Amino acid sequence: MSATVSAPLPPRPPVQQRSLTSHRQMVDVALRLLDERDIDQISIRDIVGASGTSNGSFYHRFGTKENFFNYLIDDMLERRESGAVQQLNDPSIAFDALSEILARSAMANFQRHAGLLRSAIRRHIAGDDCWNRISKMSRRIVVLYLERAAAFVGRPLDAAEAERVYFAFVWLYGLLAYRTLGLNSVHGYAMPDQSFEAETIRNFRHLIDQALPTGKQKQNSAS
Repeated sequence: MSATVSAPLPPRPPVQQRSLTSHRQMVDVALRLLDERDIDQISIRDIVGASGTSNGSFYHRFGTKENFFNYLIDDMLERRESGAVQQLNDPSIAFDALSEILARSAMANFQRHAGLLRSAIRRHIAGDDCWNRISKMSRRIVVLYLERAAAFVGRPLDAAEAERVYFAFVWLYGLLAYRTLGLNSVHGYAMPDQSFEAETIRNFRHLIDQALPTGKQKQNSAS
């Protein structure tokens, strides 16, 4: 009779304030270490040593480094999606302002989690499926944006319009991933952060504007 292999248990949620503090310390330290090297080059000893916690605390909370890495991704995704959903559902934010707001929040997320995303991208290239969860989260954001766009235009977007909106988001995320991997600097034309941010927003907004019906088209369709 073959043995049944159990799936790894999810991290245990911290309960006491002391446990919550050590939990957050391990996460914050890991994100800093990931700015310097890949997850495969970081040991549990590195994490607990730099965070002032203990091996026992780490193993009790996460079990394995692989579970910890997946937790870091899921924690990032939850925060990113929660923020984007709040922006997309906020009636006080004009639709015309959403593309810049979403672009800025995407850039902020890539900057804060640059090392984590770099490790995830490299693992994805090597055949790991960790990037699938990131792609699915990004797609959910685009679906919500399409719903806001349809409400703004006054009708559901047709397939070509929706495809162009998806392309705009794929372009944005692809560009940010490219920069996160540091590929720009290899060819000697890395753009300063402030200029990169301005140009990224400008071009993303242009792609979105080209994807959606113009104000004149909207007026014609309503008349």
